[in-house]
Amino acid sequence: MLRLVVLLACVGGVTSPAARDWLRWRRDRRRAGMAVAARSAGIGDFCAAVSRGLGAGDTMLQALRAAADGPMRAPVEQIAAEHERGVTLSRAVQRWAAREQTSEAALLSTAVTLASDRVGAQPQLFDHVAATVRARADMAAEARVHAAQARASVWVVAALPWAVALALLAEGGAAARVLTSTPLGWFCASGALLLELAGVSWMRATVARALR
Repeated sequence: MLRLVVLLACVGGVTSPAARDWLRWRRDRRRAGMAVAARSAGIGDFCAAVSRGLGAGDTMLQALRAAADGPMRAPVEQIAAEHERGVTLSRAVQRWAAREQTSEAALLSTAVTLASDRVGAQPQLFDHVAATVRARADMAAEARVHAAQARASVWVVAALPWAVALALLAEGGAAARVLTSTPLGWFCASGALLLELAGVSWMRATVARALR
């Protein structure tokens, strides 16, 4: 009966409106993060295309529109719409970069600002930005490989004590009886689980911070 009550409580917690709202928020946040990552990954190619457009004689806005493809199409359309409403092109790009909050977007914003307000629309400026963004992307890809290895190591380290504990329980004996049949054993197992979860969370957070 107790197990049934616990099971029903867990099911109720997962299916409650608050839980559904939280899961929806997590899903939307993850999708937004993936969209930003896709745009950041494409800024190198985007800047290279802008450079080619400027070299062919396009204006800054024409080069941006011609280069806009895939994930960058919507931001460029929004920037162009703001520019048509009277906002300067550099200011419109700066607003977009502030919303993106990525180093790649900041580099693009700086390049557009320099090209629009100071040094002129020079293709070499965007070539430099493209090279920088691509070099960062290569380093980020290498970091993700190392992070994947680190995450795998986290789970191996986390699973090893429980594998040893299960082996000892399978052998039986006084220790197994204390662990499975007494409040002290339940307390020890619960404490070990909480410490294990805390350790895994800390290690995963450390890996995540290293990727920023």
